[in-house]
Amino acid sequence: MKVLFVSAEVTPFAKVGGLADVAGSLPKAMRQLGVDIRVVMPKYKGVENARAELRRVLAGCAVPMPGWTSGCALDEATLPGSDVPVYLVEHNDYFWREHIYGPPGGAYPDNLERLSFLCRAALAVLEPLGWAPDVFHLNDWHTAPLAILVRQRGLPHATVFTAHNLGGGYQGVFPGEQAWVLGIDASQPWTTKFLSPSQVNLARAGLTCADMISTVSPTYAREVRDPAIGAGVDDLVRERGEDVWGILNGIDYDFWNPATDRFLDPADGYANFGPDDLSGKAACKAALQAEMGLPPRADVPLMAMVTRLDAQKGLDLVRAVLPDLSGVQLVILGTGAHEYENFFAQEAQVRSDVAVALKFDERLAHRIYAGADMFLMPSRFEPCGLGQMIALRYGTIPIVRATGGLADTVHEDGPHANGFVFTDYSALALRAALDRAIAAYRDKRLWARLVANAMACDFSWGASARRYLQLYEGALAKKHL
Repeated sequence: MKVLFVSAEVTPFAKVGGLADVAGSLPKAMRQLGVDIRVVMPKYKGVENARAELRRVLAGCAVPMPGWTSGCALDEATLPGSDVPVYLVEHNDYFWREHIYGPPGGAYPDNLERLSFLCRAALAVLEPLGWAPDVFHLNDWHTAPLAILVRQRGLPHATVFTAHNLGGGYQGVFPGEQAWVLGIDASQPWTTKFLSPSQVNLARAGLTCADMISTVSPTYAREVRDPAIGAGVDDLVRERGEDVWGILNGIDYDFWNPATDRFLDPADGYANFGPDDLSGKAACKAALQAEMGLPPRADVPLMAMVTRLDAQKGLDLVRAVLPDLSGVQLVILGTGAHEYENFFAQEAQVRSDVAVALKFDERLAHRIYAGADMFLMPSRFEPCGLGQMIALRYGTIPIVRATGGLADTVHEDGPHANGFVFTDYSALALRAALDRAIAAYRDKRLWARLVANAMACDFSWGASARRYLQLYEGALAKKHL
C-alpha cells in the first residue's frame, strides 16, 4: 500500500503543536508495517533548524491555481531514524516567513491561499516524481482542500482525514469571499455542508469529503458527537457514523526515552534514568529546580505544565486554585493568551514556589518531563493529549480531567493506577485531585507504585499503527465500491 501523509507541520522540521509530533512519528510506525508511506509539508524558513540533509528532487513543477498557474520546487529529506521520505514544498512567497501560521496571537491573512497551494502542490508533484499513493492521509483543516480536490475531480485516490482538534478555534474558518482560491464547484450539492456566502469551514470540508475519518482518541470520537464539544461540526460527525474512528495517538519512544534523552545533560546536573534506577530522576528534579530558580527541595512535590496557554487547557481552573495552593512547586512552560501569560508571570514574580518560562523550548520541555513529580492537564476538552503520555514515560504522575484521550490513558483506580483523575470541570474538583496527589506523594510506598505503573505503560505507536492500516484499507474499499 502506498500512502502520502500530508501535514502543515512535521517534527523535527517545523512544529507548533502536537500535530507535528504525530506527523513525525506515525509514518515511521506505518513504514514498519510495510506501508510505502511518504510525507509532504511546506518548506518553511526555519527548516534548517532540523539539521536534516536536504536533496533537491524537483527543480520546478507547475502548480495550477484557480485562474493562474504557480509553481514550486521540491526537496527531500527523511524522518530521523527511518527511511521515510519527507517532501518539502518550496515556495518562498508562501512559506519562507518567520512563522508557520502567523505571528504569536495572529494569523497570516493569506493562510487559505498558502494551504490551498500546499494541497495542490501535493497533487502536482506526483507525476514528475513517478509515484502515486493509494491513500492520501490528511491532517487537520490545513489539508482539507486536498479532500475537496480529490472528490471534485473524481480522482482514484482514497482519502483519510484525521481531525486532531475540532475545537471552535481549530476548524479553519475563513470569510466566504476568500473561498474562490479553493476552486470549489459550488454547483455540487455536498459543498453546502461547508461553504456558504459568509464563510468556508475547512474542518467541515474534510469531514464531508474524505472517504474515512479519524479522531485521535476513542473517547474524543464519542464526545465530538455532542454539540457541547462538537463546536458546530457534531452534525457531520453523527452523519458520518461508522466512518468516524477513534484511534489513540502514540509517542515516539525512541525520542521520548529518559534512559537515552540527550537533553538530560550531566554538565547541567541532569541524568538519564529508567524504571530500575530512579536516582537519575532525583538528579533531574534538583537540576530543574536550580535551572528554574526554585528552592532545592526534594521533599516538596514539583508540579509542571508544558502547554499552550489556551482556555481549552483548563488554565482558568489553575488560576482559581493557585492562590491557596501551598506545599508544592509549580513550573509552567508555554506561550499563548496574554491574560494567562500575564497572570502566571506575575505569580512567578511574587512567589518563590512558581516558575514560568513563556517560550517554546524543546530542551527545557524534556527536562521538565524528567524532573517534575506531577504533570497537570485539567483540560476543558483534550482530543488526545501527548503530554500525559510523555509524563508517564518519564515517571511523572499526571493529574488530569477525564476527557478525550486523557480519559483513555490515565486511571486512578485499580492495580494499574497511574495518575489522578477528576470529572467535573470545576476548581473544587481540581483542588480535590491535587490534594489526593499531594497526599499520595507523602506515602513513599504508594508513590513508588504509581511511578512504576506509569513507566510500565506502553503508548508507542504499534497498536495504533495497525488500526490506521485498517482505516486505510477501509477507505480504499469504500472508494472502490
